[in-house]
Amino acid sequence: MKKTLLTILMCGIMVLGITGCGESENKLGGDTPLTNNSEKTFTITTGNKSCIPVQLTLYEDGNYELFTAYESCRPGQLCTSMLKYTKSLKGKYDYDIMKILDDESVEVDKSHSMDNLPEYEIYLGNYYVENGYGYYYTVEKGKVNKYLDELLKSINVDLKVCAEPEYSD
Repeated sequence: MKKTLLTILMCGIMVLGITGCGESENKLGGDTPLTNNSEKTFTITTGNKSCIPVQLTLYEDGNYELFTAYESCRPGQLCTSMLKYTKSLKGKYDYDIMKILDDESVEVDKSHSMDNLPEYEIYLGNYYVENGYGYYYTVEKGKVNKYLDELLKSINVDLKVCAEPEYSD
């Protein structure tokens, strides 16, 4: 009897997992992204490509946006559109973000294969690129960037989650 109940319970859990029942439309939340924002300093995502990652953008004026949802075609449809984030959470940061680049875990302009993706990817804004910084930085897997970790903790952001799809009709 216990085996039968356990089997039924496991089958029910598998069906819920396969069909996506119980999942909310957007677990992360957010509003329409900013349109009148200051110059971007950093854009940070995880290197994980198993899903569309959330994206953190830091602005010169001390504001940030965590992009949490993106425009997507429904499953089974051919989708050729470029990635467009549709929702973001906003906040303020008070942190010397340039310290992130000074950490020994950071490499500039390193290319990666799909088999060896970095832990984090950091893109710098135009102002910094025009003033001698590189455009693309990475934090390699297995390495810790204490400054990036401090920043993420101070603004309570987890970059290791997937953004939610918003299906277009």
